[in-house]
Amino acid sequence: MIGTAGEYFVCSELSKKNILPLITPKNNPLFDIIATNTDGSKYVAIQVKTMGLDNKQGWKLNKQITRKKNNQNLFLVLVDLKEDRINDFYVFKYDNFVEKVIAVYSAYISTPNSRTGKIKKEVGFRWFDYKNFSDEDLAKKNDWTLITNFFSQK
Repeated sequence: MIGTAGEYFVCSELSKKNILPLITPKNNPLFDIIATNTDGSKYVAIQVKTMGLDNKQGWKLNKQITRKKNNQNLFLVLVDLKEDRINDFYVFKYDNFVEKVIAVYSAYISTPNSRTGKIKKEVGFRWFDYKNFSDEDLAKKNDWTLITNFFSQK
């Protein structure tokens, strides 16, 4: 339910910007939402990753997130659900986000285990947390201009 909620909240935000969002069928491997302008002449695909109310560990991601797609129409939105205030959204170009996740995981795996001093073993998932955010990432909070600018380009 958390992921579905995030998708609907992203759709709500896009609708406010006069962008028509359509949720794709479940288990689509790459994106959750197709969004288009009202005449259908431009579109973007959006993958949504949602952090639930009780999650204090950040966004847990499938390790397939580490594969770039070289698709300028592909975006990723991180959703941080809030119970008592407006949700937070962070919009990224998909491949830029992939680079960030790769960097976080590379730093993690290259640092020996603090207790044993041994090399860490591969884990089957990736993550991104607020501690991994750069100042530029934090400035993306609730900033939809990456997507809205895409639709305003000639």
